[in-house]
Amino acid sequence: ASMAGDVLQAVRVAAAMLDNAPARLLLWARYRSRSLATNVRQFNSAVAEIEELVAATPEPVLRGRRPVSALPGVTPIMRGWSAYMTIDHCNDVHESLLGVLPQLDAGRDVEIGDIGRFDHPAECGAEVMPRFRDLAARIAGLPQTLSFSGHGTFVHPIFGRLNSRGGYALVAMHLQLHVPQIRQSIAINGQA
Repeated sequence: ASMAGDVLQAVRVAAAMLDNAPARLLLWARYRSRSLATNVRQFNSAVAEIEELVAATPEPVLRGRRPVSALPGVTPIMRGWSAYMTIDHCNDVHESLLGVLPQLDAGRDVEIGDIGRFDHPAECGAEVMPRFRDLAARIAGLPQTLSFSGHGTFVHPIFGRLNSRGGYALVAMHLQLHVPQIRQSIAINGQA
């Protein structure tokens, strides 16, 4: 029974690797292969677009929870989030990575735990925006404080083993993946 269980686990791991291969390729080709300055610009561009969307949208629309259509990087549970909930999710990811990246840069390996903990934001409103701005400014400023040359790593269940440089690329990619979700949520919930 133990050998059958081991074989089944190996099959599951192989299937997960195949399922995650496009995501890993996207992270590598579109983000990790680019310069740190480019990742900062990608991140800042996503921050600016979210700020513009929120500033131009009435509060009830930003709280609306009509589901969005399937989008890359948006899981079924995420499809029913409001724009504010999506921003709150990004805040939680940003805060976590702000704690992880300096440790990686210092050469320490880090266990990030179950990323599913980021999939349950509570109902929220405009109170998420000051935190969003603060965390975004801190992330954008990391290249002034970190070398991104440390040998510490963490294992992301989708993107594999990442160092501090890969983690920073992931931050930029993650936020850019959620911009279309926020944009679509606003469009759907803004319909009368």
